Amino acid sequence: VLVIMFHGIEKASTETMDPKNISSKDFKKLMNDLHELGFTAINTQQLADFLYTNAKIPSRSVLLVVDDRKFAENFNTWFRPYWNEWGWPVVNSWISAFGGADNVLAENVALEKEGWVDHQAHGVVHNTPMGDDSTDEYLRSELQGSIDVFQQYYGKTPIAIIWPGGGFGVRPVQMARQLGYKLGFTVNPRGPLMFNWIPQADADDPANQYDIAEGPVGDPLLTLPRYWDTDAASKLDEIRIMGNEAAAYAEQVKPVELDYYDIVCAPTLGPIPAGSP
Repeated sequence: VLVIMFHGIEKASTETMDPKNISSKDFKKLMNDLHELGFTAINTQQLADFLYTNAKIPSRSVLLVVDDRKFAENFNTWFRPYWNEWGWPVVNSWISAFGGADNVLAENVALEKEGWVDHQAHGVVHNTPMGDDSTDEYLRSELQGSIDVFQQYYGKTPIAIIWPGGGFGVRPVQMARQLGYKLGFTVNPRGPLMFNWIPQADADDPANQYDIAEGPVGDPLLTLPRYWDTDAASKLDEIRIMGNEAAAYAEQVKPVELDYYDIVCAPTLGPIPAGSP
């Protein structure tokens, strides 16, 4: 699974006003390249089911994550065409700062009900990243506060926290886990994700203050990486090769794993059902 975050998409075909944004031309090329390489977009629940129980998803999957509150026009302009043509959903990192007074809440709730925009938590205050130096009160207000807003207005409980500003730590992750979050997303550009294989770093990157080491936290599923949209295009071939190598390795070790199952697991669980991959 490749996770890509979109900060903003600018209508200018080439030059962008904000270096964190992607131009319309590059956005369309990225989406078409993903499709041509055989990727299929999935939603957050599909990703959670895959990472937790190895549930079946497309062999090349992509999670498209749009950061921050957006007008419905943003989703209708940029992402609805791919939903209509390819059935590709998109995830939104929703900031819950304004609760029911949010001027774009109603139109986002309507998109959620359509079933193709999957809103997930992106904090409440949002502009102050969560970290190990945050108070328990602040962590709870950001994490439980998001849950409360979602349950009241979206009629669902978020399963993912897209860490605001990429900030996380041992205590934020532990509280997120206690409150029932299943997934957490950093801004660290590592990947792709595979079942039982999540790329992590053991040390911070001194050249990038946002690149916090995930390893010491000890909870890979709540510190998942995601590529910036402006960087993802240059990684697609590398990710494709990694996926092919992983598939080849799986075939190589399959006989040994099947023997192990027959010896250790089959006496209790029974034989593997015929026709299972």
